[in-house]
Amino acid sequence: MVKNALRTALFSFFVLSYLACSVSPTYSRKDIETAIYNLCKQEFNIDVKVWELGDTIWVYFPFEKIVNKEGTEFNEEFSEKMNNIILSLRRIILSMDKRPQFYTFVASDINAGFDLYFVWYVEDLVRLETGYISRGEFQERQGYLYALDSKAIGDTQGEHISRHNITIGEFVSYLIKQNIENKFLAEGTKDKFQINDLRAKYSEGKIEINFDIEIKKYEEGLLSPFDEALKNAKKFLKIYNYPQEIREVVITDTFNKKSRSYAIKALIEGK
Repeated sequence: MVKNALRTALFSFFVLSYLACSVSPTYSRKDIETAIYNLCKQEFNIDVKVWELGDTIWVYFPFEKIVNKEGTEFNEEFSEKMNNIILSLRRIILSMDKRPQFYTFVASDINAGFDLYFVWYVEDLVRLETGYISRGEFQERQGYLYALDSKAIGDTQGEHISRHNITIGEFVSYLIKQNIENKFLAEGTKDKFQINDLRAKYSEGKIEINFDIEIKKYEEGLLSPFDEALKNAKKFLKIYNYPQEIREVVITDTFNKKSRSYAIKALIEGK
């Protein structure tokens, strides 16, 4: 219940929280960790932890109660602080001399023991600011994850967070998974399907999409989970110009006992 409530709250939050970010002053990439920490602390009195790992910036924000007791919406104080942190992060990145490729925000409920992960591709932020993509498109391109983790309890330093340099292959796999999930949890669809398992991962040039999506109610014209997985793979690979590091996509539908491998060239050619 909490997970579904958070999903709804997250979409609403990011639609409402978008504001134009200042493009000044200019920040230096070498000072990015200090710049993000200082801006959050000095302007909003918010303490965050910041790490630069390769071409990815990680920002960690521990909080004692992220959602209300019903689990239906964000705590008002948390919403305000989260909004200020993300806007600060965007402001600095947009006015930086050498931008990173990805920026990641992690908020942990250090009482209940769960994490909210968000990851964005910096070029998408630039496209949003220049009007090349809409807010809806930007929202669709933000990776998010809700994860229960008892190690988050009491962790004010972010020690339980597995920080690493995110790759474009990994990022695309996030987007594929969450968009398949959103499709089968949407109103008008969720009562017809049961998601028993849904995973997507990137490793050594390959994106693997594995799912067990059970049909609960058969009817004419019903969505095909396999076709939706293929559709989303094609969509996001095209959006990011078929990244060279991704050479193959493997889709496995365990419910229907169907698996197929696609070379990127075949997807480009629409096969």
